[in-house]
Amino acid sequence: MAKVVLAEEKKEVKAKGKALKRLRLILPAVLLIALVAGALMWALPRLPAVPPTQNNVSYQGVLELWNVESFEGGVGSRESWLKNRAARFEKVNAGLFVHVTTLSAQQLVEKLQQNEKFDMICFSRGTGALVKDRLIAADVDCGEVKNNFAISGQVNGVQYAIPVYTGAYCLFAREEMLSQQDLPDNVLSRTYTRKVGKSTVTLAPLVCGFTPYNSPLSALAMSGVKGNVNVSDETTQYQAYEQFLGNRTAVTLLGTQRDMYRLAQREADGRLESLSFAPLGGYTDLVQYLGIASDKKEICEKFAQHLLSSETQATLVDMCMFSVLEQTFYTSDRFAQSEALLNGAYVPNVFGDENAVARQRQTALETLAV
Repeated sequence: MAKVVLAEEKKEVKAKGKALKRLRLILPAVLLIALVAGALMWALPRLPAVPPTQNNVSYQGVLELWNVESFEGGVGSRESWLKNRAARFEKVNAGLFVHVTTLSAQQLVEKLQQNEKFDMICFSRGTGALVKDRLIAADVDCGEVKNNFAISGQVNGVQYAIPVYTGAYCLFAREEMLSQQDLPDNVLSRTYTRKVGKSTVTLAPLVCGFTPYNSPLSALAMSGVKGNVNVSDETTQYQAYEQFLGNRTAVTLLGTQRDMYRLAQREADGRLESLSFAPLGGYTDLVQYLGIASDKKEICEKFAQHLLSSETQATLVDMCMFSVLEQTFYTSDRFAQSEALLNGAYVPNVFGDENAVARQRQTALETLAV
């Protein structure tokens, strides 16, 4: 009987030993699980909130962006630039597509008359008066935008047009006719007589190109130049460039960033004499804005903010246009000079109509003649 009891006790001890051995093996895993759970319970409430995905179903679909170009650009296609920027925006907004349509001012008028709709529109002065009543106030952070440009897109202190990029006015003359030191002060008094074949021609002081809604002579007037001006506002920007190249019309070209590019190319290729240059940084109306006219307001505002990002604005150098931000992007001489002066430029309100432009042109002539 004693042997049976002893055997049972041995079995019980052996079983307890096995149980203890299993407990020793399991215990570290249990403790690890408890430790991880405790760490998660502490950390999860402290993690930053996950931002809502931009792939919101309400943002899916097509945004119609009309691009109305009313003045010369720099180099390349501004429509392509917009499309490339839109493509970058679409990558972080799956299901969204920005459809860009480039229009002339007349095509815009026709679409508006047919009551066609847009979600966003890129436009400049002149066109602004046509679309003003269709735009809604834009809640976009313009804190990094030059103040003189931001104000030009406001009505009663409310931002209806967001500046996106800008051009600049400048002067060019052949050095043999007008030296660097004589620009801009003598631009309205210097003539030049030269032989062309068997004929002798006298070049007038200035040739200048216009668009229907710009006032380039305002840039001259706000640079302190004085003198009488005899130019035709029927001359387009490209015609003025051609006349300057022909060297039979005028000593000096009042041009834009487009001329900075194409004249520099000719100088570099040896197809044009060395030029004197002076930026006219006191004024510009060569500004493109973005307006919103859509119930998709939030996503349109995000697109506007995308266009104002430093990354996007830096790409304007590639098409020889200027940023509206309080930043420096150019290093090459002529563009850098013009960029620096834009900080203090007077920028007229983008919603000025034809009458406002006409008054401004007359004021420029009167100011120059004083």
